[in-house]
Amino acid sequence: MLETRLKVDLGDIEELSRQYPKASVDARNMKITEALALLEREVIMRTPRGAGPIHLGDSIFSQTRISGLKVTGIVGTPLEHGVPVELGTKPHFPPIGPLKHWVERKLGITGDKEAGRVAHAIAWKIARRGTEGAHMFEKGFDASEGRVVRILGEIPDEIVRRVSK
Repeated sequence: MLETRLKVDLGDIEELSRQYPKASVDARNMKITEALALLEREVIMRTPRGAGPIHLGDSIFSQTRISGLKVTGIVGTPLEHGVPVELGTKPHFPPIGPLKHWVERKLGITGDKEAGRVAHAIAWKIARRGTEGAHMFEKGFDASEGRVVRILGEIPDEIVRRVSK
């Protein structure tokens, strides 16, 4: 599991949270959910599309979790190949079947023999060099970090707004 933590100065958040715990949790949940939606969109836009029926980008999700007074958020994927696509891989010999399917769908090479030949060539290259990572989570985070900080920076004002109703 890859993890990135973001530290945002929220001024008087500790005092506001002590005085108004429910409003604090509600405000943090709302703003973290907003920030996660932005991050999720940015990651999906940068995720490569495979040739299979299930695309990695379709599996990316965001979720806010509340445990007592703690609110956390996650953007991730349940698919096992998410980490290798993000970070790349060391040299290894991949299975030919999925590569052959990719060659046919993405490169448009038809014919069992020709598609198999190209798939084997790609497999040998991966066996020698590994694969480069797409870094879609990293790039998505980098692209939206300023906006995420701004959104999270609105939490104290949101708490005050909620208790001032």
